[in-house]
Amino acid sequence: MVRHLLLIPALVATLAAAGCGSGEKNDYVQSVNKAQASLQKSLSSLSSIGSSSSGAQVATTLESGGKALDAAADDFNGITPPDNAKHAHGQIVDGLHKLAGTFHDAAKSAKSNDLTAVAKALTDVATSDGAKEIQAAENELKANGYKFEES
Repeated sequence: MVRHLLLIPALVATLAAAGCGSGEKNDYVQSVNKAQASLQKSLSSLSSIGSSSSGAQVATTLESGGKALDAAADDFNGITPPDNAKHAHGQIVDGLHKLAGTFHDAAKSAKSNDLTAVAKALTDVATSDGAKEIQAAENELKANGYKFEES
């Protein structure tokens, strides 16, 4: 289960663009990098899920992860993207909120000690609608000349 949680920061790490081109792109890249670093810090607690001894502890950790994803989406939403990044930027915000929803749902399952549902939700994170939306945004940004660090 923990292995799949580690995919979230990796997905979002793809947003850590390495600047290229105009000043507007560079400003955007710097803003994205700052929001991404904050998110990775917030999600670092998710690695403790494998050692959690109760559904309540898992629920607390997952709820914190969901809140971190929602906060990251709000941070990203506060960034003004260049015109050629607006659509993809909206996909990032939406994808992060969808991932947060996955974590909130998994937390509810953990609170009711349905750890099978938690494991399924977290196993499916990398192929979730939120992850797919973030991947589509990355592909669009690459097509528009943005470069990304490999995670």
